[in-house]
Amino acid sequence: MAETDVKVDTAENVETAEVEAPAADKPVEDSPEVAKLKAEIAKHKAALDKATKEAGEYKKQLRASKSAEEQRAEEEKERQEATQQELETLRKQFAVANISKSVMGLVGDEATANTIAEALYGAADVDAALDAFNKAWTAREKQLKLQYGKIPAPEAGDGGPQVSAEAFANMGYMERLELKRKSPDTYRKLTMAKQ
Repeated sequence: MAETDVKVDTAENVETAEVEAPAADKPVEDSPEVAKLKAEIAKHKAALDKATKEAGEYKKQLRASKSAEEQRAEEEKERQEATQQELETLRKQFAVANISKSVMGLVGDEATANTIAEALYGAADVDAALDAFNKAWTAREKQLKLQYGKIPAPEAGDGGPQVSAEAFANMGYMERLELKRKSPDTYRKLTMAKQ
C-alpha cells in the first residue's frame, strides 16, 4: 500500500512523492523518511528564526537612523492613536449607560438592562428598537391579564373557608363532614379548639 508523502524544499516549491508504507513491525518514527522530514523541518525552522532575528535588527537600525524629529513625530502619532482609542471607549461607555437607563424602565433589573444595552449599542435607531420592545411587552402583558385575569383571588388565611367556632358548633354532622372534606386544615383547627 503506497502513501503520499509531501516534501518541502522551499516555501514556493512543494513536491509529492510516493513512499512505501513502513513495515508493520517497524515504528513510523524510526523510518528514514521521518528522520529526513524532521531534519528538513529543523532546517526551515532555523532559517525562519534567522530571518525573524534579522528583521528585528533591521527595525532597530531603522529606528536608530531616524532623526529625533521623526521619532517624536512617530511617538506623537502613537499617542494620538491611544487618545483616539480612549475617546472611542468613553463614548461607547456613555452611550451604553444612556441606553441602559432607558432599558431599565422596561426590565427593572440592572444586570439585564446592561446586557441589553451592550447588545443594542451601535444599532442604527436604538429608540425605535426600545419602542418596539415596549409595545411588544405591553401587548404581551395585556394578553396575560386577559388570559389570567379571570382567575379569582385566593381567599384570606389558609385558603379554606372561614368558619367561626360558634358556626362550627351549630353545624350538623353532614355540614361538618363536608367541611372536613373541603378544608381539612380548618376542620382540624376547629376540632382542636373545641377540645
